[in-house]
Amino acid sequence: MPQKIDNQTYFNQNSGPSIDNPPIVVAWNFLSAENLGALLRVCDNFGVQQAFFVNKEQSFRLSKIKRTAITAYNKINWQFVTPEDLWKNLPESCFKIAVDTTSKSVALTAFDFKNISHPYCLFFGNERVGLDNEVINHCNASIHIPMVGNSYSMNVVQSAAVVLYEAVRQTTL
Repeated sequence: MPQKIDNQTYFNQNSGPSIDNPPIVVAWNFLSAENLGALLRVCDNFGVQQAFFVNKEQSFRLSKIKRTAITAYNKINWQFVTPEDLWKNLPESCFKIAVDTTSKSVALTAFDFKNISHPYCLFFGNERVGLDNEVINHCNASIHIPMVGNSYSMNVVQSAAVVLYEAVRQTTL
């Protein structure tokens, strides 16, 4: 008879690494409540403690965000903000990183997260058009995920998972 495997044993017996400088995440003008909820789950998995949603709260059904975020909904400090409020709420010394494929972006694999000693913020753009040039120009750096396929893009939450994994890998492992 096969041995019963408990898929929660690992998580119950092991704690993840601690993050001294957890990233802040900004979702800029997302269109989907489901993507906001999924982003909260990804953020929770990678130690993000603060997330800003630049958009109007009333345009989303919070129940859809909560349904997708599950327990992360109450574990992360997140809020809807206007663009003006975002710039005011970010720490003054915050190093801002645009995640978008641009003419001035560098490959994620070439970016050194270990050298960022003060708070840093990752900006993820709208599902259709990415980040506005104005936002990218507001940032200190721009990174992209190198891809070998022909689509040249991926779902914004998948992108966040890849980027957050690399940031955490570089700074904790």
